[in-house]
Amino acid sequence: MCPPPPSTPGEVLAVTSLADQIAYRLRAEILDGKLPFGARLQHEDLAARFGVSRTPIREALRQLQALNLVELAPNRGATVRTPSRAELVEVYELRAEMEGFACALAGERACAEDLDELERTQERLTEAVTAAGSLDDSELDAAVTEANTAFHSLIHQAAGNRRLTESIEQLQSVFPRDSVWRVIAHDETALTTMNVHEHQAIAAALRARTPDTARTLMHDHVRGAGEILLAHLDEQGFWG
Repeated sequence: MCPPPPSTPGEVLAVTSLADQIAYRLRAEILDGKLPFGARLQHEDLAARFGVSRTPIREALRQLQALNLVELAPNRGATVRTPSRAELVEVYELRAEMEGFACALAGERACAEDLDELERTQERLTEAVTAAGSLDDSELDAAVTEANTAFHSLIHQAAGNRRLTESIEQLQSVFPRDSVWRVIAHDETALTTMNVHEHQAIAAALRARTPDTARTLMHDHVRGAGEILLAHLDEQGFWG
């Protein structure tokens, strides 16, 4: 289904669902500091801007609410709500330790089928990164997010510790972790290093049954992602 024409230049929407497209655009503007903390997002204004009905606007705002980027209030629309810098630093410090631990456990407990599935998932992610130049930003976002989430989730499952997995998921929900790839989306070297080379090294360490190496690689991978994200948000004046 083709979307109706946008109301302003540069707001061309095509590809996936309208709600996904709109959520992607708004998320990008929040992360780039164009929609600061406390900014009001009115349904009517957004519908006029994107040339759509209020239905995809409502769905897009619900998606942003799930990412903890906006707060929805009855009859008041949405307000940009984001964590403080200190909170985000704490999240990535904890995530690095906990995901590293999960990776070490997976190095001991993952079965051959788990490792095979992990490598197939990484192949999908590699294909998405390789195709980056031929996809628009929202298509690339969807492809990278799906495969990257699956890669990390498979490791958490292979770790065999439900409470650990739940704790990691809770930390991941504080801020959209896959926003990191968007920061480097137009830097082919950085995009490939983070999503291909680092993941492949982690998968190889798991296959080699070297849990200490796997733990260190995952810890550094998550910590590095946090540093990239924080540096970008600092540059954009995200914290006000």
